[in-house]
Amino acid sequence: MSVSERSQVRRRAERGAYDTETIHAILDAAPVGHVGFVADGRPIVIPMLFGRDGDDIYLHGSVASRLQR
Repeated sequence: MSVSERSQVRRRAERGAYDTETIHAILDAAPVGHVGFVADGRPIVIPMLFGRDGDDIYLHGSVASRLQR
């Protein structure tokens, strides 16, 4: 993964990890993910079930949800 100005860990930077193996391990250990987005000018965070297949992440949700619209 490439590190950008927006994705670089700043506080306690020594704890940041950017390698694929570590990122996959964190995702695989998480029972739920939190997805954030902006709707109608307001930030929203929704806990969601998810799965990973290689570098692809699949979110579980309804096509009627705000995230899908």
